[in-house]
Amino acid sequence: MPPIETRDDLIAALHEASEIEHGLLLQYLFAALSLKQRPDEELAPEQFVLLRQWKGVILGIAVDEMGHLGTVCNLLAAVGAAPHFERPGFPQPTGYYPFPFELVRFSDEALERFVTAELPRGGSTADCLGNPSLAPVRARAALVDLVPEVPVYKYVGELYEQIKAGIKAIPEPQLFIGSPTRQVDNNWSINVDMRVITDRASALEAIDDIVRDGEGTPSRRADSHFGRFCQVWRAYRAAPFDAARPVVRNPRTRPPRAAAAGAAAAGASITMITDPTALAVAELFNAAYAVMLRLLAQFFANAGESDAQRDAIRSASARLMSTAIRPIAEVLTSLPATPGGKETAGPSFELYLPVMVPPELGNRWLMLFEELDQVIAAAGQLGRAGALGRLAHIADTLGIMKQSLQVAARSDA
Repeated sequence: MPPIETRDDLIAALHEASEIEHGLLLQYLFAALSLKQRPDEELAPEQFVLLRQWKGVILGIAVDEMGHLGTVCNLLAAVGAAPHFERPGFPQPTGYYPFPFELVRFSDEALERFVTAELPRGGSTADCLGNPSLAPVRARAALVDLVPEVPVYKYVGELYEQIKAGIKAIPEPQLFIGSPTRQVDNNWSINVDMRVITDRASALEAIDDIVRDGEGTPSRRADSHFGRFCQVWRAYRAAPFDAARPVVRNPRTRPPRAAAAGAAAAGASITMITDPTALAVAELFNAAYAVMLRLLAQFFANAGESDAQRDAIRSASARLMSTAIRPIAEVLTSLPATPGGKETAGPSFELYLPVMVPPELGNRWLMLFEELDQVIAAAGQLGRAGALGRLAHIADTLGIMKQSLQVAARSDA
């Protein structure tokens, strides 16, 4: 099969990479947010300390994945394409990606999945559990052939090797046609390590950085994603305990369609959230998640926003994670998924509509504020009902954030 040798082939592979990074990010977040939150949740003091440490590790890796997603968007911009935040819904069986994509609460199974996703070339989960020093693993076999225009790979690093080969194969002046102004640097409230791409050398170095973060190198494994997940997995296996809330597997608010329906038919477990309160909070979570993606899409697909406006968008997208996405998920994991059920709901990360931003700048702001108003109103309404007062505080915080965005939107009107 032919290798990546055209712009379209490369864009298709980068779309695949963005979906991988986005999907892994959400799986890691799901597991971290499923962890018990308080010492009174049947935890011994030493177990609570471990949970805080493990949660910090997983969230730190999730932040790295945000940076990887941003770098892939920069690569797309560098070759003249738009950012890509679309992804198929959960669950996805093996075959769509080289390993299953499912939302699974923190557990031995989840940690094995995460280690598998970050495996070094030629590695195995046995290397993780049986080799505390994480010594170099054996060399990997040669790359598999490609189906036309569709990358075929067994490891995430393998996909990136194919992308590198395509970048090397296409003439440099022909390939890098995108304006650098459409790319994003690392000036965020958190260090997400995004790389700006200007030429072949910077593109190859950005990809190497992504691979080093994930699988490490033969001489540096311990601080890679693989090594850090291995450390958590070994510690959990050494003294296993009920670390997570009883969050259901692959929660959903709507019946699956397309590929997700195929995954269900293939045996992947899906749980519909039917408790009325949990369903309303889950829909609120998905709406807040969609607003965050809209902000990111607007930031990466610049349509003439001023520097001040872009700063406001960047700040809002980062704040949404800590002031809405994370706390709403924590409320959700405390609610029963079904009426009277013992298992709790969880964030489903469903996208009810494609992630799109209008080409007209004024309409971008208009639609953003419409969606944000809906989230604020729903959070406020739910926060006034029963014991969900935390959601009312979230509504107030988002209202303040909206005011800042409105000031920025008017600044260059």
